Amino acid sequence: GPQGAGTMDMDNRGWLFKRGHYRQSWKRRYFVVDPVKHTLCYYQSPPEAATSKSRPLKPLGTIDLTNSTVITEKDLSLPDNTFRVQAPGRDYYIAASDPFKMNTWISVLRLNSKLGSLERSVEKEISPSKSSPPETDEKYSLSFKLAADKMLKSLSDTAQSSRQSLEDTSTTKYNIKCELKKYLGAIQSQRGELEVKLQELRKKESEAHQSLDSINSVIVTLDKFLQASRFLQRQTISILNLQQNMPTFVRTLKEMVCARKPSEIPSDLSRMYLNLLTQCFPQHELRLSNVATSTDFLQVLLFYSRYYDRVHLPKLLKIEPAKKTRLGIWKKLVAAVNGIKRTCQQLSELGVIEKEINQAIDPNKLPRSRPISMADIGEEKHIIKTRTKQELKGIPEEGEETDAKSTSEDLGLKLYRVEWQGIAKVIGALKQLRLREKEQSQMLDDALHSRELLASFSSSSKNKSQAS
Repeated sequence: GPQGAGTMDMDNRGWLFKRGHYRQSWKRRYFVVDPVKHTLCYYQSPPEAATSKSRPLKPLGTIDLTNSTVITEKDLSLPDNTFRVQAPGRDYYIAASDPFKMNTWISVLRLNSKLGSLERSVEKEISPSKSSPPETDEKYSLSFKLAADKMLKSLSDTAQSSRQSLEDTSTTKYNIKCELKKYLGAIQSQRGELEVKLQELRKKESEAHQSLDSINSVIVTLDKFLQASRFLQRQTISILNLQQNMPTFVRTLKEMVCARKPSEIPSDLSRMYLNLLTQCFPQHELRLSNVATSTDFLQVLLFYSRYYDRVHLPKLLKIEPAKKTRLGIWKKLVAAVNGIKRTCQQLSELGVIEKEINQAIDPNKLPRSRPISMADIGEEKHIIKTRTKQELKGIPEEGEETDAKSTSEDLGLKLYRVEWQGIAKVIGALKQLRLREKEQSQMLDDALHSRELLASFSSSSKNKSQAS
């Protein structure tokens, strides 16, 4: 009867969709594999549904699997799960309802095709004449048995070879993983050093900001003091030009200073100016001076020079070193910021490289899209390579050189471009081995499943012949 979703046998049968040869419309057909004649027949309805009284259903078509090739169809315009049977006179496009059924049918058809070809060559060895081989059950069963034995031996050899290749690949892959883990250890150690360095640079940056704020405050205070001091000097000269008497001159200076707000003239500057004014022009001398007498220029000049030397000049001498100190702090701050930027870039690039290495060592396992398939080696390679190029960007295929420069640009690596070239080659080699391991594992699965399938069918055929 029709098979379930999880079974597979040499006489596989079930519903599939077939594209017409002329109109190319898709129609549902019931397909049956004949493992004795190695043919694939398709019907409009299941032949076993016909009653015993009615005539047996004739197939709508028969495909000789012995001279046919079964391949998966990659044309995107066709429905999903489509495969093609290349017969001598025509190509048959057939589609299954899901990938597992498609792979099951491909496996059974390819196994029947290979077994049919091998059986035909055995028949030629048994009957070397050009006439058609004897159709006796004894002769036919003998050729089938010899062909099945040869194919079972070939499948066993393939399985053994695949196992040995898997062991060799696993050993090489383990050695490469160990090498990548050494790279990983060195990267993690360097990242630890860079993180400590980053903390120190951030501390220096914070200290530089604090020092800069402090020195800026000092410079602003000094600059404000000097601007106010220059204003007082100009005002003193302006009042002196009025040619007033000494008491009026001194009183005008005091009123001018007291009338200014602290925001215009700092309080400490006002205090120092007034104190010096009192020292240079004592009150008792002002009382004794003649009101009609004009300003004493020598006495004013003495006051002006004392003011400049004692008040203005000390502040002026402080502002230049303060500006030089601020420039030095700026340089330290810029060096710390640049160091932080470079260190962050290093940490970022090391993180990217570490992620790539970790992904190479333990990649996400993708579900197998071909659980069982008797794929040809060349075709299976093509399928794996096509899928790999889509899913693993920038990984070189076997025989291609690793474009480390392009890969480093894709990853945004600038500081570790040279180091990445060596790591990328090792990762590329590991990914090539993983693809090879996947291919070898697929070949091993194919060989084991096909051997089990063929052995089961051979055993059942032998039991039937003994019973008859």
